[in-house]
Amino acid sequence: ELERLIVNPGSVGQPRDGDPRAAYAMIDMEALTVEHRRVAYPVEQTQAKMMEHGLPMRLVMRLSHGW
Repeated sequence: ELERLIVNPGSVGQPRDGDPRAAYAMIDMEALTVEHRRVAYPVEQTQAKMMEHGLPMRLVMRLSHGW
């Protein structure tokens, strides 16, 4: 019997694996499966807004490539 399941699919922004797409997971509790998924989002638009608001360039660039 499964008592605990921790899933961290990632996030939008600051990729740790070099893939700038948003990451999420689909969990099927009946089949006890987890499917990791990626979806593109307008990274360049997000970066432009970050620059408009004066965020540090290192954070702006991190959306494209991670660290």
